[in-house]
Amino acid sequence: MQKLAKDVYVESGFAGVTVGAIVTPGGLVCIDAPTHPADARRWRLKLAQLSAQPIQYLLNLDAHRDRVLGNQWLEAPTLAHEAASERLRQWPELFKGGPSEAGADADLAAELAGVKVITPRLTFTDRMRLILDGRELALTHRAGHAPGGMWVELPKERLVFTGDAVTLGAPPFLGEADLDLWLAELAELRKARYPVTTIVPGRGAPTDKAGLKPLEDFLKLVRRKLDALLRSKKGRGETAALAETLAAGFSPSAALREHYVRRLRVGLEQLYDRRSGAHG
Repeated sequence: MQKLAKDVYVESGFAGVTVGAIVTPGGLVCIDAPTHPADARRWRLKLAQLSAQPIQYLLNLDAHRDRVLGNQWLEAPTLAHEAASERLRQWPELFKGGPSEAGADADLAAELAGVKVITPRLTFTDRMRLILDGRELALTHRAGHAPGGMWVELPKERLVFTGDAVTLGAPPFLGEADLDLWLAELAELRKARYPVTTIVPGRGAPTDKAGLKPLEDFLKLVRRKLDALLRSKKGRGETAALAETLAAGFSPSAALREHYVRRLRVGLEQLYDRRSGAHG
């Protein structure tokens, strides 16, 4: 667990998701939940070391399964964007397993089968401010990477939790993305006048604005390659080879390569379908 500012902590050591915790006198505010039940239990133990108070709120930065299915283990009222809430309300009350949007492996899907789906108690549409014991959290809808995506900014600390709008060292999930909007949001975040200095990604360790460039370059490459496929009238099946090429750029280990390729292939196929409609 890493301390980023007074009473602000992150844990990037869990598989699949970087989670955060903000300590206030009235209790904890948690940012997302670990994917694996065992990791969620370990996170609860770490949280108990930070504060004896309960978790006041659990903020879900989008509705990707590997980010929200651990909600059950934190036992707290959840808050999310209304589009993320709507997505969760469409699921059965108990998660039945199966491949996730992010291309999770079969073992994880089986591990999560039967987990209770927790729907948000609070939602917002565009912006929302939480003032908890004098600490301000600014919630903003950011739909580039997912319709229900949001960022959580701590203005005083000049810090932002971006969720999967920023992923470092691993390919992001592309299936729900609006690439043009996503790139515009990242460009805004990188500007000198944007009032943050520390960026907590959805996957990976905290970074600064310079650390966003590899992701921007990757998304521009994806957009360029997909649009080239569409202009040449090549079919959806061509995205499989593209997924292999893109995954190689992350230099994955043998154990991760198949996972990365699967995540990219699933996302590219969905992205291809949407962009083909735009080009039609």
